[in-house]
Amino acid sequence: MIEKESENLHVILHDSPEPLRLLVISKKQLRRFLLLAPTLSFILACLLIATFWLKSPTSGIKMKMPTIPSATSNEKVVELEAQIKAMTAAQENMQVKLSQTTVNDVDIWLGPVKRPYALQDLTDKSALRLDSIQLEDGEGKRVLRFNLINAGNESERITGHIFVFQIDSRGLSPYPAMTGQEWVDGIRYNKGESFAVSRLRPVEAPFPPADSDARFLVLIFNREGDLLVRKELSGPFKTVGQ
Repeated sequence: MIEKESENLHVILHDSPEPLRLLVISKKQLRRFLLLAPTLSFILACLLIATFWLKSPTSGIKMKMPTIPSATSNEKVVELEAQIKAMTAAQENMQVKLSQTTVNDVDIWLGPVKRPYALQDLTDKSALRLDSIQLEDGEGKRVLRFNLINAGNESERITGHIFVFQIDSRGLSPYPAMTGQEWVDGIRYNKGESFAVSRLRPVEAPFPPADSDARFLVLIFNREGDLLVRKELSGPFKTVGQ
């Protein structure tokens, strides 16, 4: 080897009986090779490992494994099926209602409540009744209370919507409260207080102060918009507080 400062590395090769040979290597290229060789070796090894893993039978089985439905998924499926069944039953009930609707139904006064489509008056069946009617009348406070009783079988729960209107010389005061636009457009029957009753369900309707001879109109609809209760309460009431 020639020890001389230069940009090249000189190596003398002696391979007897061949004559001496001089090998010249650029130091810059040698450094680049020494830096790149380990990096290229690492990348090549990674590629070989990845290729082997993708082609292995175990990897293929894992990728094709079916997803086992969880208990939550099964519950959602059952819930959706129940909703579809309920919607189908509601549609059938609506068709029956349309075929049974009579002209006399339009004579029922519902106050500001907009008449439900294909309304049926079921008040004669007395599925619900009002009990323990009380009026709390105090300074700046007036509350009508009563119990809603399921008059039928307790196993057959009744659901729907409740309205109560206080009527005096100042006009109508609604429960639940309503917007001015609802008064103009008419109130949908399902804007009333939701209820579900198997045996007994208390109702508490607050109102502003009113005349002593004020009366109340109670309207109760089922979920399909049929009228279950239409009752005017004019007292005397069992008074609570003064």
